[in-house]
Amino acid sequence: MKTQNNISKSKRNYYVDITTLIPFLLLLFTGIIMLIYHTGKPYSESTLGMNGDFWLDTHIVFAIISLVMIVIHLSLHLSWFKKLFTGHLKNKYWVRNLILVIVFLLTLLTSFIPLIFLGESSIATLMLGIHNKLGLLLIVFFLIHLLTYSKWLINMTKKAINRN
Repeated sequence: MKTQNNISKSKRNYYVDITTLIPFLLLLFTGIIMLIYHTGKPYSESTLGMNGDFWLDTHIVFAIISLVMIVIHLSLHLSWFKKLFTGHLKNKYWVRNLILVIVFLLTLLTSFIPLIFLGESSIATLMLGIHNKLGLLLIVFFLIHLLTYSKWLINMTKKAINRN
């Protein structure tokens, strides 16, 4: 019975992970495009056929979807998540994962606080500048996270394909 439960738990985690991965990759992609506008390109000019306002709106939509999916992803690993912050995690990747969570939270805060509370102020501009740099760091740690668990993802993908 325990083996069946572990298999279904792995399957559930896999489908949540894949569902989380797609909007998060689109968030990263639109974030890279937004860097073009944050370095001085006017929002009225097009990048890949769309103007800066389109890319900003799209980036925000994928940010919200990604946030919801990441919360779901982390809730499936709640005991792991608690151990991560209490120092009881015995995983050799715990430092990388802790840094990823911290960078993610800081990236989130430096975007949503200016967007929701600060408007066009100089503090908002400063925070969005920090957000840009943290976003690049987030990409690096996300890629490390993805590579760390790539063997599991590949094996689960093979199993999912062979079931169909």
